[in-house]
Amino acid sequence: MITSFIGKGVVITELLKNAVTGVNIIPTALLGVVLLYWIIVIIGAFDFDFLDVDIDIGADNSGPFYAILAFLNVGELPFMLIVSIFILNFWIISMLIYYLPFVAVGGLLNGILLIPAMIISIFLTKYETIPLKGIFKYSNMQDNKDKQVLEQLCILMCDVKDGRLGQAKIKRDGASIIINVKSEYEEESFNKDEAAFVSRKDTNKDIYYIVKLDL
Repeated sequence: MITSFIGKGVVITELLKNAVTGVNIIPTALLGVVLLYWIIVIIGAFDFDFLDVDIDIGADNSGPFYAILAFLNVGELPFMLIVSIFILNFWIISMLIYYLPFVAVGGLLNGILLIPAMIISIFLTKYETIPLKGIFKYSNMQDNKDKQVLEQLCILMCDVKDGRLGQAKIKRDGASIIINVKSEYEEESFNKDEAAFVSRKDTNKDIYYIVKLDL
C-alpha cells in the first residue's frame, strides 16, 4: 500500500511538472483561469463587468469564427460552459502528449502538437455538449434574456460604425448582460460608452439592432 501511495505521488509530481514545462504552460494557464472563474461564480462574488472586452467583429459573420461557434453549439448552451469544456479537453490532451515516446516535454514538437490537440478538443467539445442541450434548456434561458434586453437602453463597449458588429452591455442589478449589436441603420454610427436603444433581434444571427436615442 505504501509503495502504491509513493508511486501515485510520483505520477502526480511528474504531471504537475509537465503541466508547467515549456509550451504546456499555455493550456495549464487557461485551465487555471477557467477554474478561478467557476470558483468565483460558485461563491457568488463574480461580477461580469471586469471581464468586459472591447471587440469589433467584422460584419461578415459567415466566416470560420462564426462557423466554429455554431459547430460548438454556442447559442444553445452558455458560452462559458462551452469554453470551459473545450479548455479542459485541451489541457487533458496536451498532458497526454507527455506519454508519446518521441516527444520532449515542453519542446518544439510538443508545441506543434498543441495545434492538433486544439482541433481534437473542438470536436470532443461538440459531441460532449450535445446531451447538455436538453438539460440546460437554453432556449428558455435565451427567451428570458431577450425580455431583459429588447427595448432597453444599452451602453456601447466599442465603436460601432460602417455596418460592423460590436458589443454593448445592459446594466442591471448584479451582472450586466453582454450582447452583440449592430446599427439598425448603416448611416448611423455609435461611439464607445454611448447609450443606445435596443430595437429588435435577429434570432438566426443572435444580433441585437440598436438605434440612436431620441433626445
